[in-house]
Amino acid sequence: MKRNLMLTAVLGLLMTGAAATFAMPGGGGPFGVEKLEAFSKLPADKQELIVNTLSAVKEENEGLKDEMKATHDKLKEILTAEEFDAQAFKESSEKLQTLMAQGLTSFTDAISELAPQLTQDEREILAELGPGGRHGKH
Repeated sequence: MKRNLMLTAVLGLLMTGAAATFAMPGGGGPFGVEKLEAFSKLPADKQELIVNTLSAVKEENEGLKDEMKATHDKLKEILTAEEFDAQAFKESSEKLQTLMAQGLTSFTDAISELAPQLTQDEREILAELGPGGRHGKH
């Protein structure tokens, strides 16, 4: 029962694209059946550890997501203004890059703390859960 509840929670988490939304607004989901099957091979305690870690990163980065959207909107506004301000565009672009880097750093720091708690086989499954293979095919 506890395992089914955990899988249901994980499915909900994966469906929201949580693991793919750490640094980029809009995320990179959706997660396929293969990733869900790979995740289900992990022991329940490791599933919980991964879900808790990724949820904490998502929560930590929630403010970044809003700020990145606002910065992206500002970039669009600058780009489409009657008179283009190259300096303002460059400053906003640099701000967006910094925000994205902060999100990625939060994710990589969390994985760096998580990975030593997993076996090599479990880390291979974790690697399968990450983004890959669908870039540019949305």
